[in-house]
Amino acid sequence: MAYYHRDNPEQVTRVATVIQFTEIFVRLAGVLLLLVGLVVGIQVIMEAWDLYRSPEHIERFSWAIEKGTNLDKSIAALTKNPVPSSKTNEPGEQLDQAARSPDTQAFVDESIRLSYLLAWIIAILLLMLIGRLALAAIKTGGELALYDREVKGFARTLLKETSKLQRGSEQQAMPFSTVKKK
Repeated sequence: MAYYHRDNPEQVTRVATVIQFTEIFVRLAGVLLLLVGLVVGIQVIMEAWDLYRSPEHIERFSWAIEKGTNLDKSIAALTKNPVPSSKTNEPGEQLDQAARSPDTQAFVDESIRLSYLLAWIIAILLLMLIGRLALAAIKTGGELALYDREVKGFARTLLKETSKLQRGSEQQAMPFSTVKKK
């Protein structure tokens, strides 16, 4: 940790310059973070409105979930033949045959698509998460941009405490025997 003498004007101006540069840098970083948070927040709102106006955009996401998990086909096969009762076939073979049948595909198209509901839930949760991150960026950026109030109060408190410590170290310590007990 670097120390400086308050009596030396050269060191005082150098420290003041570094402090001013740091304050400017922190404020600019705060403004940048604030602007990024605002842009991301506006994009989240626009995306939410876009999904409200045209919900068919969620279809691509829904088909990606269905392609990756085959959730709708599996549920359709289970609801079409709930209990495998064939003694000749293995239970897994009967479910595979039911999933491949054309009746199952028609049943999937006509029934409620769970992948569609899952896509909506995931999209809403992602929008909420991104919105929360945008709010945190706005709050932090605002605090950094308004650097003065909290940091200067903290700096004043620190200076008072260090001056108390310096005054206490200059005075001689009292022996324990002279301290009065209550």
